[in-house]
Amino acid sequence: MAARAFVRVAPARAKAAFYGFFAIGLFLSWRLFDVQIRQGPRLARVALSQRSETVAQFAKRGAILDRDGNVLVRSLPSQSVYAVPSNITDARATAAAVAPLLGLRAGSLEATLRARSQFAWLARKIPYETAQRIRALALVGIYTEPEETGVRFAPSGHLASTVLGFVGLDENGLAGAEYAFDSYLRGQAGRMRIEADQFGRAIPFGETTVVERAAPGRDLGLTLDSYLQFETERALAAQVAATHARSGSAIIMDPASGEILALANVPDYEPGRFAAYSDDARRDRAIEDAYEPGSTFKLITAAAALESGAATPRTRFAARDALLVGGRTIHNAEDGFMAGRGGPETMDDIIAYSHNVGAAEIGMAVGRRALYRTIRAFGFGEQTRIELPGESPGILPRPADWSGSSLATIAFGQGISTTPLAMVRAYAAIANGGLLLRPRIVRTLYNADGTPAYTYGREIERRVISRRTAAILRGYLRSVVVRGTGNPTARVPGYTAGGKTGTAQMVENGYYAAGSYVASFIGYVPADKPRFVILVKIEKPRGMYYGSTVAAPVFASLARTAMLHAGEMPSLAPSPAPRPGSRRPASNDPR
Repeated sequence: MAARAFVRVAPARAKAAFYGFFAIGLFLSWRLFDVQIRQGPRLARVALSQRSETVAQFAKRGAILDRDGNVLVRSLPSQSVYAVPSNITDARATAAAVAPLLGLRAGSLEATLRARSQFAWLARKIPYETAQRIRALALVGIYTEPEETGVRFAPSGHLASTVLGFVGLDENGLAGAEYAFDSYLRGQAGRMRIEADQFGRAIPFGETTVVERAAPGRDLGLTLDSYLQFETERALAAQVAATHARSGSAIIMDPASGEILALANVPDYEPGRFAAYSDDARRDRAIEDAYEPGSTFKLITAAAALESGAATPRTRFAARDALLVGGRTIHNAEDGFMAGRGGPETMDDIIAYSHNVGAAEIGMAVGRRALYRTIRAFGFGEQTRIELPGESPGILPRPADWSGSSLATIAFGQGISTTPLAMVRAYAAIANGGLLLRPRIVRTLYNADGTPAYTYGREIERRVISRRTAAILRGYLRSVVVRGTGNPTARVPGYTAGGKTGTAQMVENGYYAAGSYVASFIGYVPADKPRFVILVKIEKPRGMYYGSTVAAPVFASLARTAMLHAGEMPSLAPSPAPRPGSRRPASNDPR
């Protein structure tokens, strides 16, 4: 009886279970249809939006070239290294293997790897070769991935670093030409949509859609000559080291075009590792640092005298060793030197032997207004508008603000400040016959395909002196080298040259610092038709500090190098002897 009852109950339960499972299956089938077919496209879009991210597609940054098309700096493919610390079982061994390749301390890297986090950057934008070496270790928890932006690489190391500048992590220009022409070099970034994980990293084989294609940056051609730049940096660094100086700057300019062929600063740095250097090492001193030019400024005073008619080449000034002006006594650097010659001195003599008293007398003969007008005409007190950031305009007080002695002291380069670039531009105007040119550091802008888009030409700002005045001034500068303070240190064997020495006491914290000097020399070569104007400035040399002994020899070396590089062979004719009856001061280079 019980068996028959069980048989009757079993089919009923089976039917109930069957209908139950059927209903569940029917519901699941409906849900599957609803999710996959009915709502499938919408849900797919929602899911994609949750794991997709729109990121910038960086454009490849353009290269910076020299005047001959040689690469000074360019971008190379880069990679980054990251870790998943939670997957690393031996943090100490892993850190010991990876740290030397990344230039990190093993101890600090080990602490990062022990954090048990899911993600940690170890290094960004490293060279591809370094990433390969890390991948070859096959370490669990250590991974590499390509970067959208490259690593900036300067093939010649430090060459022209203070001109080139440097870029940030995302290849945005931060200094120098990299900053001034950032938008041109960087190009136009694009946008793309990628599938990414929770850390924002692209999912392998995920969908990638280009929303806006990136336009690559274009190349920039500078006026620099790599060979002259190298030789200038080498000669300057050697002299800074030999004199135990604090710093130095040197510029070579083409006086006919205004193009900068070399611009060097010591110290300098490596653009690819700029963060490892101080702000002081990265500064472009030649355009950012204003200084009192000292005796090199006497040519501007002479120009004012000739242009205003206050004096002629035949005008004679009393040969005195001291002059009281506005309650201040001005001295020559070597007392009694000119008095020993027995007679008054011309402007040629004053400049050749760099006499402060004579220059002061010339300035007072010219007067405040005429001297100020000439100084402004030469561009002092304003930026030269070179295509580099951070240029200082220098300091030029208005005549109304001059003290009783300012007219006399400014006449020999004290009480005024300017930059090496402004000084070399002024001397270029003397060398080219009186035309003030805008200095150029950029020569060519290139198209994306590498063809020239625009080449800059000479830009004449104004005529500052007549051809006749320029010729007279060049004669004065020639006398400096032949019989004055530049003889024999500024002489260029096999070539004729002219120039001017300068030794100025440095101003620190508003006062003249005892024992701190700027030694400088500005000149040109050859004397008849100048092809190169060269400035050498060295700050705080120890021991010897005159421009004639510190800066002039560097000028002579660079002048000879530039002429040989230009294909101009030296002459075998002997250099002209000093004028009869003249006497060259020993180690004398007055301020």
